[in-house]
Amino acid sequence: MISTFIPSFFLWLVTACSSAENQSPQPKNPPLNIMTYNIHHGNPPSREKGFIDLSAIAQTIRKSGAHLVALQELDSVTIRSGKTFQLKILADMLGMHYYFGKAISYEGGAYGVGILSKYPITQASTTLLPKTEGFKGEDRALALVKVTLPGNRQVYFGSTHLDVSLEENRLLQCSEIVSVAEHLDAPVIVGGDFNSTDEKAPMQELLKYFNDASTLKAPTIPVVKPTRRIDYIVYSHKDDFEVLKEEVMTDDNYGSDHLAFWVRLRY
Repeated sequence: MISTFIPSFFLWLVTACSSAENQSPQPKNPPLNIMTYNIHHGNPPSREKGFIDLSAIAQTIRKSGAHLVALQELDSVTIRSGKTFQLKILADMLGMHYYFGKAISYEGGAYGVGILSKYPITQASTTLLPKTEGFKGEDRALALVKVTLPGNRQVYFGSTHLDVSLEENRLLQCSEIVSVAEHLDAPVIVGGDFNSTDEKAPMQELLKYFNDASTLKAPTIPVVKPTRRIDYIVYSHKDDFEVLKEEVMTDDNYGSDHLAFWVRLRY
């Protein structure tokens, strides 16, 4: 009787432990994958103008496992992109929510920045960024959304693309992004093509408030043998986040003239 009871008891113990393990709650704050990607309106630089390959962009995003994606150089129903809403097409391919921020009117449609999110978007806005008086170049914008993450934590996520012509414009634009972020009621993460590097005044201004999500500081352009980093992910509230991993996706160098950059954050 004792010899029968002991194996039965251990079998029950193993089964109970296994059952408890299977029923253990999932972590309330799973890691968050954040990506920024200037997509060159889906026109691979190695292909002719007018050739659009959004499937290549979607594949790069899918490969990263990104939950939040900041996109730049997006077309919205422009002639050169076949009058398609590129951001919605990408969102449908990836099963994500989306928000488009218009910077300029272009070829019958719009051109600007966008956001993809695995989580529902509860607020969204577009801020046109400042420029020097009399400047005739392209307007720039900050798209910003608010999402609720697992564990009921809220975060703002932004996408931007700063002026390429004048450092004075970039400095004004970085100051405006800081000003916007300072008035928000939750931590802010921004991804973008800042057309600047660490040592320049615009990034120095931005990093007075935000934290650089990269420690490796790997270059993002050109896509073959990259030499400069101008694509960044930055975040406010330093104590709220820990950077677990980062990658510049050097193998995915077909879809755009920029390499995608992503980080994994623990909130």
